[in-house]
Amino acid sequence: MPPKRGEKRVLMDGMAWSDYDLFWQAAERRGGYRVTYLDGQIEFMFPSYDHELRKSRLGGLLETYCHENEVDFFEHGSTTIREELKAAGKEPDESYCFAKQKKFPDLIIEVAITSGGIDTLEIYRRWAIPEVWVWQRDRLNVFVLKRGRYQPATKSLHLPELDLDLLASCASIQNGLQARKKFLAGLKK
Repeated sequence: MPPKRGEKRVLMDGMAWSDYDLFWQAAERRGGYRVTYLDGQIEFMFPSYDHELRKSRLGGLLETYCHENEVDFFEHGSTTIREELKAAGKEPDESYCFAKQKKFPDLIIEVAITSGGIDTLEIYRRWAIPEVWVWQRDRLNVFVLKRGRYQPATKSLHLPELDLDLLASCASIQNGLQARKKFLAGLKK
């Protein structure tokens, strides 16, 4: 099994949008790292095994829930959200629309194995993303946008019947088949 490690992050201050654009284009061509921009600050993030495992597991379990409950959803994946006028750009780990396809996702999943870095919620607030899930310290934190600010929530705005504790406990399981089986068994209770 690969070693558990946090993501590697590098922050640079005083950067212009044109700098971000160059780094973003290079990342699009080469892959392997992600570039985030907010108000002149650039963050390079190099995802770890744990990071990629958690984002895939959370997305897979969310999709399993939608299939089992016949919830219409559209995957946006890690499509970059960026705009110079908003002075912000970010590639979410996973993202989804519900009911119908939209330009911007209804729900974004972010995994933060390593703390620190650019304020992700501020970036998504600028696009009025209604719901953001943040996996940090083996916990799932749900934030819902209310009156222009993210508020912690105990249930999902778009999937209010989803047992978030069940989802989080299954997302912590290393083996994908075991995680899915436990999740499906929990949904049937």
